[in-house]
Amino acid sequence: MNVLAELLSDVKFIVQYRKKYVRLQKDLDSRAPKAGDLAPDFSLSDVTGKMNVRLSDFRGKKPVALVFGSYT
Repeated sequence: MNVLAELLSDVKFIVQYRKKYVRLQKDLDSRAPKAGDLAPDFSLSDVTGKMNVRLSDFRGKKPVALVFGSYT
C-alpha cells in the first residue's frame, strides 16, 4: 500500500469514528462531577493493606486533598 492510500485509509477511519467519539465524550463529561460537587464516596486500603479507609470517614472533619498523578 502506498503512502497516499494509507493516508486516505486513516482519514476514513477518523471521519467514521469522530462522531461516535464526540458523542461518548459528551456523555462522559455530562456525568463527571462539577466544581463544588461533593466527591463520590469510595474506600481504599491503607498503605499497610490491613485497613480500609473511606472518604466519608473524613467528611466534616479535616480537609482532604485528592491527588491524581505520578511523582516519577
